[in-house]
Amino acid sequence: MSTGAASPPLERIARAHAAARGRLRGGSAWQARRDAALARLVATGLPDRRHENWKYLDWAEVGAREFMLREPREPREPTAETLDALALRVPGACRIVTVDGRYSARLSSTELPEGVTVEGLGHALDRDAESLASQLRVPRDDSDDRLALLAEAFTDDGALLRIAPGQEVAAPLLLLHLGTGREAAASHSRLAIEAGRNSRVRLIEQFVSLGDAETLANLVVDVAVGAGADVEHLRLHEQGAAAVHLETLTVNQQRDSRYRQQLFVLGGRIVRSGLHLRLEGHGAANVVEGLFMVDGTRQADVYTLIEHLAPHTTTDELMRGVASGRGRGAFNGRIVVREGATKADSRQSSRNLILTPLAEINARPQLEILTDD
Repeated sequence: MSTGAASPPLERIARAHAAARGRLRGGSAWQARRDAALARLVATGLPDRRHENWKYLDWAEVGAREFMLREPREPREPTAETLDALALRVPGACRIVTVDGRYSARLSSTELPEGVTVEGLGHALDRDAESLASQLRVPRDDSDDRLALLAEAFTDDGALLRIAPGQEVAAPLLLLHLGTGREAAASHSRLAIEAGRNSRVRLIEQFVSLGDAETLANLVVDVAVGAGADVEHLRLHEQGAAAVHLETLTVNQQRDSRYRQQLFVLGGRIVRSGLHLRLEGHGAANVVEGLFMVDGTRQADVYTLIEHLAPHTTTDELMRGVASGRGRGAFNGRIVVREGATKADSRQSSRNLILTPLAEINARPQLEILTDD
């Protein structure tokens, strides 16, 4: 554990923010936004086991981690050969790489498929911070979005990925998130994905570590699926045994769009994955599938909130878990059919396997129907 674990997490977060404040990108407007996020976080507090959607996560261990950002030093990016050894073998894939939450143009593919653009968030902040401020969502105050609020206070890099309307991207896009893991420190980053109207794309996110330090990574992912678009999104966690990874995903689907997510949590000391999926357009459909495997003293906590907001929308959710040793897993899945979402169709399945007496898995599938259909 970090030596700073004796002081409350919010105090250490405030100190880390003060230390990093002068070197974060985006100018005065973005600094004001970060300051506001920190003030809201201090006022509302971090989530803990008193919050229903966090009751199974060992927040005490998460809160004991180091929140101080890494000091800017000489680039410590790995070689291309090291990256090749870690990355998934996906024939024809275009690679997009972040290192400790920062977009790496050097390690990413130089040629992108037609209709695909990628830009580092830091570069976008330097280029046009005011325009970017209107594009990236402002996190909410509720407990499910507090980690996004934490990221808002620190983030000055990540990646912006856009697929042009009508574009069918034949080659998969591999988003490789690499943690160097060389020292106990935190990273906060954002990934914004926009699939234009009637576009089609396959995304693969892979999370890997090089070192074995007790790191903390906090990632916010926002996915906009345009009308008629089709997005396949595979997410694979293979972090090191000491890494803590926290992620907040928001997916907004428009009319007749299709979104499929497959989540595999196979590594990391603690992985918390939170998904908020909104079916906003008539006829939108999604498939959410996941598998977590925990052994030793590892933890995986998967939370999903899927909201049907429009008629004739469809959800098919399936989650599987395996635990051995003293591993702890949790799946908290909530599907809500809002008023006016008539003819919605939702299915949810959670099945789990516990292999040893001290292993633990908690499953809480939930369905709320608020429309008279």
